[in-house]
Amino acid sequence: MLKEDNYWIRSVKNGNKNDFSHLVRRYKDPIYYFVLRMVQNEEDAMDLAQETFIKAYNKLEMFRVEYSFKNWLFSIASHHTIDFLRKKKRMKETDLLEIDTDKPYVSHVDTLVMDERMARLSQGINQLSDNYRMVILLKHKEELRIDEIATIMDIPQGTVKVWLHRARARLRKWMEGYDEEKKQ
Repeated sequence: MLKEDNYWIRSVKNGNKNDFSHLVRRYKDPIYYFVLRMVQNEEDAMDLAQETFIKAYNKLEMFRVEYSFKNWLFSIASHHTIDFLRKKKRMKETDLLEIDTDKPYVSHVDTLVMDERMARLSQGINQLSDNYRMVILLKHKEELRIDEIATIMDIPQGTVKVWLHRARARLRKWMEGYDEEKKQ
């Protein structure tokens, strides 16, 4: 995929601007679902995903082909989404408290295997802080390595490991509460 991505990137840089659509087609779903899990709103996720691709297109000259385009794109999406969430939080602090955690977003594949425990886990992920939620999603949904997550989030690898550890601990505690409820 890296070679194919680089082919399309070079083509766009050489003036074939329409070739960027190949990259959009490849990454539109992963970017959209990643952003959706962060913002919990389909319209906002569509807007943010589209803006991510616009930013990537406008900054493509700065992209260096020796790096992963996927990681670079996720980095743009994560920074843009965090900025959006910060602005939204400043504008209306209560909006974040009104997220409907009874109906967490799940992909089509997830709905096939969803059970009560998975629904509870999704609720727990939604309750995490933005940074913890992001490292969990990048690690377990996008299946990225620690070094890739560190690059995307622009933080040291040690910080990624600490945040992953803390996020997992909070999720374990969240799930233990669910297990205790089911026993009673």
